[in-house]
Amino acid sequence: MFNVGEYVIYGSEGVCLVEAIGSPDIVGLDRTKTYYTLSPVYRCGKIHTPTDTTITMRRVISKDAAEELIESVDKINGDLDVPKDSKLATAFYRDLVRSYECGTLMRVVKHVFTKQREFAALKRNLPAVDVKFSKMAEEMLYSEFAFVLGVEPKDVKTRITACWEHSAAAV
Repeated sequence: MFNVGEYVIYGSEGVCLVEAIGSPDIVGLDRTKTYYTLSPVYRCGKIHTPTDTTITMRRVISKDAAEELIESVDKINGDLDVPKDSKLATAFYRDLVRSYECGTLMRVVKHVFTKQREFAALKRNLPAVDVKFSKMAEEMLYSEFAFVLGVEPKDVKTRITACWEHSAAAV
């Protein structure tokens, strides 16, 4: 159970503030259930979700854990056994991204970053499925890190990309 005033990750919505817990007087909601009222940090609106939701909800990563992941970014294994078939690749990436775990999201982003470099050397474009899920993973990861570090998501991306480029140049 989460508390009012706590920041959580709520599925693909990302960082949200728990504003209230209770049974809101809203038509269509089951009044016998208890709901979280969430306010997304990077989007407008309110979300009312049952406290027993099946959508992944977890506490926001700590600042120390985010720093640790960023500092060890060159050591993260980006090798993923992505199926060649587009439909299978979509399901594979979807399962990884829906974990909403920073380490897993980082692996997806690093995998596609590495693949992008390889394809660029061959003057080829990445498959659309790689681009789509990399962008999703980046948005979730960078916005969460930016929130806990007190910076903009683009600053997180710049920092992580610089680490990868530096480690790739050293090889």
